[in-house]
Amino acid sequence: MPEVLISALSFALQKQAESARSAFDRGRAEQAADLCAKILDEQPACLSVRKLERAALLKVAAMRQSGLSKLVRAVSTAPFLLGGSMKLKDEPRAAFASAERLLRRDPHNTAALGLMGQAAMALNWPETAVFAYEAASDDEPDRADLWIALGGAYLIAGRAKDAVQAADEALRLHPGNADALALQRTASVSVTMAQGKWEQGGDFRGKLAEPPKG
Repeated sequence: MPEVLISALSFALQKQAESARSAFDRGRAEQAADLCAKILDEQPACLSVRKLERAALLKVAAMRQSGLSKLVRAVSTAPFLLGGSMKLKDEPRAAFASAERLLRRDPHNTAALGLMGQAAMALNWPETAVFAYEAASDDEPDRADLWIALGGAYLIAGRAKDAVQAADEALRLHPGNADALALQRTASVSVTMAQGKWEQGGDFRGKLAEPPKG
């Protein structure tokens, strides 16, 4: 199932999306989140609705100001994350649903965002993976591994320039990181090709095999 636009939803779901946006704009974040969840139950690949749901969930979380510490939240959700991770290979949709449930409880759960990103990649929803990893990187900007994962999602989504920037950020945090260097190199090649400046001679695999200059 590819990612879908709101315009591709059924008329009934489009009206629900309008209602969710209206509720959000009127400050009824919890109602907006509930409406979005119902739409996503039927059309989980609708990224515009997912973005609206996250915005609403973040507002709800801010209003509740839960006293639970980050450590306590991590421990309480660990079994669900483990279960979701085990489903990634054979049941990516089930893994994605596990991440959804966790994020509706705690939208700042970076591990759940990472699980969502991995499941989205397995489901061939690259922009949804970008969304998940961007959110995770926003919450924990000092984690190089999240920037590397985000860069990989950018590449699959055809956003090579953004992938280069993600690799640069990972290398700023962890200079010499092999995965970040590989990402930077691959993304840079993709940018060069997209700009039509690829030199004649040699094939693509050969270019990738060349050592970086400088």
